[in-house]
Amino acid sequence: MNNLLLNCRPHAVFDATVKEHRNAYYNFLKFSSWARSPYQFILEPGFEDIPTLCRHRLCEYYVSKEFAPVKPTLPFNNQNTNKLTVVKLRPKKELT
Repeated sequence: MNNLLLNCRPHAVFDATVKEHRNAYYNFLKFSSWARSPYQFILEPGFEDIPTLCRHRLCEYYVSKEFAPVKPTLPFNNQNTNKLTVVKLRPKKELT
């Protein structure tokens, strides 16, 4: 059997949410080679090359994370914040 078929890397579509895919792109930038990548990424229509595809997907991923709507947080004591608390202050004692 052909040695290339036995030892080829699995094909994958680059997904920026997968940490291994982001790490593979980081290694590409660091070493200027896909040799350390455990995947062979598939080029999608509309892109000229794999690095452009990865850069575009990563940009979408991080921008959507940064500007995602913020979920309201509950107060730390989980009490109803619509109720007002009345605080009575003591009068100051005069020093004589």
